[in-house]
Amino acid sequence: MSEPKVFLAPLDQDTALTRLLAPFFPRYKVLSQLQAEPAHLRSPYRNLILSHDKRLLFLRNQKCACTQTTQFLYAYGNQGATYKGNVHRADTGIYPARYRWSVIKPVLAAHQSFLFTFVRDPVTRATSAFRNFFLDQDNSARHKHLAPMQAHGFDPAHSAARNFDVFLDYVSHTLAIDPIRCDTHWRLQVDNIAFRDLTFDMIGRVESYNTDIARVFAAAGRPDFPPAELLAQRHNPSRPSDFVANPAQRARIAEIYAADYEALGY
Repeated sequence: MSEPKVFLAPLDQDTALTRLLAPFFPRYKVLSQLQAEPAHLRSPYRNLILSHDKRLLFLRNQKCACTQTTQFLYAYGNQGATYKGNVHRADTGIYPARYRWSVIKPVLAAHQSFLFTFVRDPVTRATSAFRNFFLDQDNSARHKHLAPMQAHGFDPAHSAARNFDVFLDYVSHTLAIDPIRCDTHWRLQVDNIAFRDLTFDMIGRVESYNTDIARVFAAAGRPDFPPAELLAQRHNPSRPSDFVANPAQRARIAEIYAADYEALGY
């Protein structure tokens, strides 16, 4: 009996469609440009966000306040106004690598900006991803994983605890096949942030987010930003849930994400 399938993100974007559309659309142009970079760095590079004044360079780490932080960077470059809609598609007042890699690449290479990211306790990150995709069903990429998860034993009729066991099986199986092509929402954080390749000025923690994001903007000469009313806003928050990982699941997460625990100090 063959093993159940998993969804793996495409690594090679040098497709006929990319080559056809690259001259006309920035998103495809960037996909083409990133083919020249090492395979394991293409996703981290594409997740970079440069502030309008080029003082701050943020590497998005999925399920680690990346929407909140991108909104703050957007507001920083747009007179304090946050983006209405999916801020990860914004292209005004910030330089997102998904559209502006040619702007970011020399800044990154010369370390001209304050380079930062955020990380999170692997247990709360894993449970957040599970809730987002399979309990709340809010993530737009859920459809890519639903059939493979069902093949691993996922069933909405089952308890959340049982389905979380299935999710951990699915994550473990995916990482065993290809850790780089694993979905960024549950990929190892050390791979998401290119921990071994990049030199950060700050690796903040979601658990101390307000303090750490203040340090970021202070480094850019704006200790007054973000203002209290902006800090009070929450973008893309998880829905309230009483689901928590049990001791056996926490031990499983510690095994799956051992590299994150060791490198990030959790």
